[in-house]
Amino acid sequence: MPEVLGISYSISENDLLAQVNKERQDRGLPALSLNVELDDAAKRKAADMYSKNYWAHFAPDGSTTPWVFIRDAGYNYIFAGENLAKGFTDSGAVVEAWMNSPTHRDNILSDKYHDVGFAIVPGTLSGEETVLVVEMFGARQSQTLAAVSKIAATRTASPNPEIVTEISTTPTPPPVSAREASTAAVITRPKIDTSITSRAASTVGLSFLAFAFVMDLLIVERKKIPRVVGHNLDHVILILLFLLFIVLRSGGVII
Repeated sequence: MPEVLGISYSISENDLLAQVNKERQDRGLPALSLNVELDDAAKRKAADMYSKNYWAHFAPDGSTTPWVFIRDAGYNYIFAGENLAKGFTDSGAVVEAWMNSPTHRDNILSDKYHDVGFAIVPGTLSGEETVLVVEMFGARQSQTLAAVSKIAATRTASPNPEIVTEISTTPTPPPVSAREASTAAVITRPKIDTSITSRAASTVGLSFLAFAFVMDLLIVERKKIPRVVGHNLDHVILILLFLLFIVLRSGGVII
């Protein structure tokens, strides 16, 4: 019989945007604007990860970086950033995981960014059905210059101008902290996960086998029953290793 797999999720661009902007506005930061070019860049990145079968900010062969997708989409940035998530099934869990990670949180709450784009793309990665979420942040050179001009005008009009950090007017790659792939991963258990059923069945089945082998070993030893071949202890150890592997498997992950 052919196998049938499916995955269910309730992640939407509008929900992600609303929740990200709520986090920003709760801290007095301006809301990010949804940008079609960054949307396109995010979709390109998701497609690249599926086609090359990798899960990282940078392709393993070094051929692509997040900034390549942003430039190719026509977005002339001066600041840019990227958040990734995989295996989540609702928007709230994604944003919560990002906010619980310092590097992802820094991107969401950065005052350098003006625009954001999202991609929510289901597919198969490393043989498993999943949903990739890509979040691209950006600020154009013109937006940054406008912000600097506004601050400069305020300083000129005020008798006690505030100190303003200098911003380069030449488009440059993002700061090192934003360019480096984060090694920290936030793990959560999705509400709906296609791997739960098979994982539970495997756990129950292996636990039953381990129990049967242990009982058989105890009975044979207690009653001194002669056996031609007996490797029950080896079998129990092997089953326990399988059980440990199943328990340590994670749910949703962000990078």
